[in-house]
Amino acid sequence: MFVVDDRVIYSASDLAAAARCEYALLRSFDARLGRGPAVSAADELLARTAELGGEHEQRHLDELRSRTDVAIIGRPAYTVAGLTAAAESTLRAVEQRSPVVYQAAMFDGRFVGFADFLLLDGDRYRLRDTKLARSVKVEALLQLAAYAETLTAAGVGVHDEVELVLGDGTTMAYRADELLPVYRSRRAELQDLLDRHYAG
Repeated sequence: MFVVDDRVIYSASDLAAAARCEYALLRSFDARLGRGPAVSAADELLARTAELGGEHEQRHLDELRSRTDVAIIGRPAYTVAGLTAAAESTLRAVEQRSPVVYQAAMFDGRFVGFADFLLLDGDRYRLRDTKLARSVKVEALLQLAAYAETLTAAGVGVHDEVELVLGDGTTMAYRADELLPVYRSRRAELQDLLDRHYAG
């Protein structure tokens, strides 16, 4: 998360972090604001887990690239201009009916997200994220719901089901409309929490 013109911009990762522990999220926010000490991120196990997660995502990308064309959006600079440009690149790829969009960016002025994959399925895109875990976590479902709502609001036709590819290769599908009510409540709570904390 970061602040631009007194507006807190937050990500799908922040939404997931808040679901795990709001206190830890606010400590991290305070460090970014210069209100508290930096939160130590030097954890070898977490670093190794992130590395393995990246490899899992890369294997899935390689598999998709061996079968079809993939539009790769890439991670932009974390500025309003950078995030806006990445979201516009994603919309262009969708308009061109790219079979797969990798690292699909979205930005609505407050929320920023990067879906691992959008896969064209008929006339709509199916959201798919990869997670190293061998079971589905609530935070991952919140992220998928966030992506579904943000992309739909941007005019992207999003499939009714979202998918998670787990670390053991299992693909789990969930109806987006069953996830959205929980996501909307959690997003509203997070935005209010961050805005009040920033103002305090």
